[in-house]
Amino acid sequence: MNAKALIELNNEKRTHLNEANLAYYENMLIYIRSASNKSEQQTEELLLELLEHLLQAQSEGKNATDIFGSNPKAYCEELIQELPKEKQKPRLLFVAQISFQTIGFLSLIYGIIGLTMYYFFQIGAAVSSFYPASIFVMLVCYLIILYLFIKTVFWWLKRSTFAGKQTNKWIEFIQAWLGLSAFITLFVVIMRFIPKFGPVMQIPTAVFIGFSLIFYFVAYLIKRKEQHG
Repeated sequence: MNAKALIELNNEKRTHLNEANLAYYENMLIYIRSASNKSEQQTEELLLELLEHLLQAQSEGKNATDIFGSNPKAYCEELIQELPKEKQKPRLLFVAQISFQTIGFLSLIYGIIGLTMYYFFQIGAAVSSFYPASIFVMLVCYLIILYLFIKTVFWWLKRSTFAGKQTNKWIEFIQAWLGLSAFITLFVVIMRFIPKFGPVMQIPTAVFIGFSLIFYFVAYLIKRKEQHG
């Protein structure tokens, strides 16, 4: 059973937990999954095993604290240390998938905005000047920012789990909004200040929409390859 199937099974079985056990287990689930450098397959197998132990204990009238203890954070840390690291191939496939999705998204947005501005507002042109060297540098910067964003999200999830006291929802919303705004600002700054250099190519703006479909299709193929090993 692959990781995706394990996640679906976990989601289904989790509905059988009572409210207290569910809250306890879901904190463990978030904390363990936030260890992003660990094997996804092994992580999901462990989480399902923990869930099955808890369901069995619940049927016997016990609760999560009776099974996993009163310090779930320390217990989760011990479990995370025992998990093997993710193999290189799945990591590379994931990076490739995210890269093609990002390029596809940027191509789609560029094509739609460019065509809309030209045909509806008579701004710009139907043909775009394309600087491959400049675009390459820009994409590398975008991927680095995206990587940092994902790492930050995992760090925030891990930090907020088992925090001890309930954080105000408005404070969490403001923190998330400020973080997202900061990363969006970095995207805009890179687009604005990276100079155009190298050879130039003239490409119809509509072609970028076609490029985006190709990139998304390649990302889809990589995802299937990742799921089926």
